[in-house]
Amino acid sequence: MGHSIGKWSDSLRAALAMAAVAIGATACGSSDTEGTLGDPEVVTKLHELALQASSADGASSPTSMYAVAVSDHQAAETALSGGTIYDHAPVFVIVIIGGPFTGRSAPAGVPLPEGTVLTLTVDAASYEVTGVGIGDVEPDLSKVASASVEWI
Repeated sequence: MGHSIGKWSDSLRAALAMAAVAIGATACGSSDTEGTLGDPEVVTKLHELALQASSADGASSPTSMYAVAVSDHQAAETALSGGTIYDHAPVFVIVIIGGPFTGRSAPAGVPLPEGTVLTLTVDAASYEVTGVGIGDVEPDLSKVASASVEWI
């Protein structure tokens, strides 16, 4: 998709960690749709993460934001970057369009990633952000997504 950000800025990492703790603390309930994009609480939590990440990376008013549910983290990563990981847990992928987004850190000698598309991979059980990517091409998640929700 674009550049994957291996080492996030301290401020983005702290904001997303605080959001994950707050979200995890409120992730209780007993509905049949709990943990899915059919659950309004889940949708609200993911929307909050999307807004925080978008603002932290430079775009407080994105033009489009949506999330998809993917039953296999490996399938999501393959669709996002072509990468291989050895995790098959359910995840949500948040796609934020409209940047410009700029990464906060990069390895020595590598320019900061920039682009108009920001993606977040979120563990469906803990709401921990497990991956961030910035690029200029919207990922095609149609083959791996089991559900989706759009905010803008």
